[in-house]
Amino acid sequence: MTDPSSPLGHNGGPPLDEDEGPPVPRYCKYCRHWSPPSDWEVRAYEAFQLGISRRRVKRPTGFCDRVLMRPGKPLAFSATTDTFGCLNFSAKPREPLTRGHGFVRIYEGDHIVWQGWEKDLPDEYR
Repeated sequence: MTDPSSPLGHNGGPPLDEDEGPPVPRYCKYCRHWSPPSDWEVRAYEAFQLGISRRRVKRPTGFCDRVLMRPGKPLAFSATTDTFGCLNFSAKPREPLTRGHGFVRIYEGDHIVWQGWEKDLPDEYR
């Protein structure tokens, strides 16, 4: 039932200290070294994929100057798609959560006492 090498009270799961959230696929679009293609290229490709445009458009590619294909080989510059992955992956830092942009309604009974943006909330309702 329990692994004899695990200490008492341990269920064999991963260490809790290293919990960094859900795992990110090791794709270029999540790597800090990758530069994405221009918005124009992405929109043109999406229009072609959806059938809105008949003009053929190649899949947009970004670029990276730190692509590593095999261990021990030098880094290289390459045009890569967003789902490409190399051995030099380094996850982008998480963007900070923005708070205070929600719309709030405060009720007392069935009547609205105050409504507005969360950042403008009066101190008496905080």
